Amino acid sequence: MNEQTPMQASAPQSRRWLWRVLLAAACLLVLAAAAAGAWVWQALRPAAGTGAADITIRPGEPLAEVADDLAAAGCIRSAGVFRLYAHWSGQAGRVQAGHYRIARGLPLPVVLAQLVGGDVVSDTVTVTIPEGFTVTQIADRLQAAGVCSRQAFLDAVQHDDYPFDFVKAIPANAKIQWRLEGYLFPDTYQFTRGEKAHDVVAEMLRTFDARVTPEMRATAKAEGKTLHQVLTEASMIEREARVDKERAVIASVIENRLHQTPPMKLQIDATVEYVLGHRDVLTDKDLQVDNPYNTYRYAGLPPGPIANPGLASIEAALHPAHTSYLYYVVKNDGSGEHFFATTYAQQLHNEAVSRANLKAHS
Repeated sequence: MNEQTPMQASAPQSRRWLWRVLLAAACLLVLAAAAAGAWVWQALRPAAGTGAADITIRPGEPLAEVADDLAAAGCIRSAGVFRLYAHWSGQAGRVQAGHYRIARGLPLPVVLAQLVGGDVVSDTVTVTIPEGFTVTQIADRLQAAGVCSRQAFLDAVQHDDYPFDFVKAIPANAKIQWRLEGYLFPDTYQFTRGEKAHDVVAEMLRTFDARVTPEMRATAKAEGKTLHQVLTEASMIEREARVDKERAVIASVIENRLHQTPPMKLQIDATVEYVLGHRDVLTDKDLQVDNPYNTYRYAGLPPGPIANPGLASIEAALHPAHTSYLYYVVKNDGSGEHFFATTYAQQLHNEAVSRANLKAHS
């Protein structure tokens, strides 16, 4: 009979133990791989949420920063998985710079495909500047449209140099509130998001230069007026007139008052609102504000335009109607028209009718 030595008896036990260890390790690896796969699969799924996010990728921006921006905006579930997938799929270096609008709820591969394909949204912004807008109103609209910041625009208006003769001819008057007020032509413009404020202002000045013709400037000179004076009158007409047919009539009131002996104060409400902001009703205290633009307190034209007028108001300032009117007051009957008067007694009567109309229509 053969007897096994202790060494021989332990050999099968060692092999069984080794197989158990290997089997356990394999199970752990399978479980880990399954868990990792499930995690990756979950991360590749569309992120929760609705709507879209604007994502801007700068030239040369690292993929890690792009992934972080996408995750923070709710466009993907995991920045890490995005990076891993981009490298695994060979697309990590193919993401294109630009401005994207990424819809939330898309699978991660679709999001990456949009960035690799350069499916950018247009950076062109259409901005309409209405006639009669002030410099600050234009600045607010440009900022809201994402063209440039309000402060950058105001700085460019006030301090930058522009190669136009009419800009150089603006009086060096410290009382002028905004240097280029009146010269930023109202129109519909195509700008770019993030455009330099200097370039935005330059475009508006180029439009002014093209639309305010040499003939119009020659007419101003023949009338003994500077372009600055014409624009100042036109800006008041723009802010006061509500119907086109009255522009030249309001211009005649301004001219008649300026040519009285001695000249009458213009007493135009819009000049006070330029200083104080819009008022539904101007009080006696408002009319006494100590500011050179206040034509109730200071005689003659204000230091400069109080808005940016359109061509109709500029033409009215160049060609006022021939009237004897010295006064006007809004009718308050819903028409937007004014009562005009030659004498103060007529004006008092018209003001009474205006108040009655306001009460009847309020």
